[in-house]
Amino acid sequence: MNSVAKEGGLRMQKMSAVILAGGNSSRMGTPKELLTWREGTFLTELVREVGRGGMDCLVISNYPERLPAEVKQQPGVRITTDLVPSAGPVSGIVTAFRVCQDEMLLVLSCDLPFMDHKQMEKLIAHALEQTEWDVVAAQVDGRLHPLCAVYHRSSQMYWEQALQNNELRLMATLDKLRLCKTPDGLLDSWAVFNANTPEEYELAQNEEKKRKTGER
Repeated sequence: MNSVAKEGGLRMQKMSAVILAGGNSSRMGTPKELLTWREGTFLTELVREVGRGGMDCLVISNYPERLPAEVKQQPGVRITTDLVPSAGPVSGIVTAFRVCQDEMLLVLSCDLPFMDHKQMEKLIAHALEQTEWDVVAAQVDGRLHPLCAVYHRSSQMYWEQALQNNELRLMATLDKLRLCKTPDGLLDSWAVFNANTPEEYELAQNEEKKRKTGER
C-alpha cells in the first residue's frame, strides 16, 4: 500500500492511513465503528475523510463481516484482521506495519467523529517538519492522543518487542521512542475527541447539532 497525496502544496510520500477498529467497544456497549454518524457511521465517515486526503486506508477489524459495504467497496481501502487478536492497539500497530510497506503510517482510532482530512494534513505536515522522530502524536489541552499520530517504521521493532513481551500499554513503549507532540493550537480540540462511552457519543451528537444549527 503506497500513496502520494497533494493538498495545498503538501506532498506526502509512502504514507497510508490506518484505522484501528478491532476493539470490543466494551465501554460503549456496541461496536463504535458502526455508530450512526452524519451520512453513515463513525467508520464510513472517517474512511471518507482519509480518501479526501488522498491516502490509501487500511482498516483493522476482527469482525470484517459486519463492516459496511461502503467501506469494503471504497477505492484504496484494504481490510485485515488483527494478527494477534485481543492484544489491543499494540497488536493493531504491529499488524499495520506488517501489512503496509509505507515508511510512515497515520494511525487513527475509529472513535474520532470530528477528525477530518484538514486536521490529518496538519498533523502530517508537522510530522514531516521534524528531523529525528519515531512518533508524532496529537496533543491537545495537555492530553496526548497516541491513536491520532504518525508512526515511522523506525518504531516497528519496539512495537514488535512489546507484543512479544505482552506489554500492551501504549505509553510503556512510547516512553522508549523519540516522541514528538503537536504544539498547542495546531489541531482542533474536537478533532481528537474520543467517543468511548454512550455519554461521550451523546456529547458528540449535541456538538454536531450545534454545528448544523449555528448555535455554537
